[in-house]
Amino acid sequence: MWRLIGSRFEFLVLGLTFEFLRHRATRTQPSLNRQSTPSNRPSSPATVVLHWRFPSIESFLSALSLRLHPERFWHTMGWKAAQKLIHHWKILRGDNVMIIRGKDRGETGTIKRVIRSQNRVIVEGKNLVKKHIKQGQGHEGGIFTVEAPLHVSNVQIVDPVTKQPCKVGIRYQEDGSKVRVSRGIGASGSIIPRPEILKIRATPRPTIAGPKDTPMELVLEKTFDAKTGKGMPDL
Repeated sequence: MWRLIGSRFEFLVLGLTFEFLRHRATRTQPSLNRQSTPSNRPSSPATVVLHWRFPSIESFLSALSLRLHPERFWHTMGWKAAQKLIHHWKILRGDNVMIIRGKDRGETGTIKRVIRSQNRVIVEGKNLVKKHIKQGQGHEGGIFTVEAPLHVSNVQIVDPVTKQPCKVGIRYQEDGSKVRVSRGIGASGSIIPRPEILKIRATPRPTIAGPKDTPMELVLEKTFDAKTGKGMPDL
């Protein structure tokens, strides 16, 4: 209620401001040709109007309010672009998902990439589009078929038991570990395993000690013992 009252009051203030600016922009000037009129009186005033960028007060208020409060105008920019970014992702790279909207609706695929800055994912082999690439140094140009990103709301994880799309929930096991489970109408409630591809590091850990690595003998050396007083400071 208060938000609605505040929004109407804001539109009223913006309307009065626009009317004031339009009144200042439209002024009258007497004509400079005084000899053509009798009794040396000025002719009808000439109106000087500044051409505004907005044709009407409604378009002006809409543009100004969109600049001040973009979250209120999801119908102008799209509700998917206006919402906030997802901080806790439940869909990971390597998950088996089903597309629930779009031209590939009902098809399943594997998440190839997660674009967290745009709330979008790329499904391997799905949502294919033609892309024109200009020839450059090191690559050839032409028309290529690539996978376009999909909004994360257009895909759902496939239940490992029922093989149907489901929502994802979080459950804590007895040992304190956190796992993903399927939930929703018709879901089995089973644990959704973590994709194996996430266990593969992009940069593998070195297996051979380098010149700046600490030797294993020094790492395993015991330098403190409270009973014998080893490692205790001299007070």
